[in-house]
Amino acid sequence: MAQISLTFPDGNARDYDAGITPAEVAASISTSLAKKAISATVDGAHFDLQWPIMADASIAIHTMQDDAQALELIRHDLAHVMARAVQEIWPDVKVTIGPVRDKGWFYDFDRAEAFVPEDLAQIEAKMRDIINARDPVRTEVWERARAIQHY
Repeated sequence: MAQISLTFPDGNARDYDAGITPAEVAASISTSLAKKAISATVDGAHFDLQWPIMADASIAIHTMQDDAQALELIRHDLAHVMARAVQEIWPDVKVTIGPVRDKGWFYDFDRAEAFVPEDLAQIEAKMRDIINARDPVRTEVWERARAIQHY
């Protein structure tokens, strides 16, 4: 496998196999960092820990102490958890758009009837179930045709 060089914020560089993930980079540094890692910035772009790094790059691993970067990813992931919860409770609901905002996130859903305040408790409970299941989060990069076929 091809080798790539990753440069850390302190200027030090290490060689890795192409395709290594930020999670694997964090684990190669220390077990503690691997446990605390939440996301990474690779060449200035923010990624989750499962994104493969294919070329030489600069990298910074983020923990909760890097609030802005970590909080953005947590909000992004929670938006996906909420969308999954809504679709598991109401399978006919279509997910439209759900971006992260400065103070949280939102999702627009296409649903025949409006959500009511009582729905929130059910959504929150389902979100807790999903989070507590601790299912692994994977990043998959698909060709456009496969994505169109799937969705």
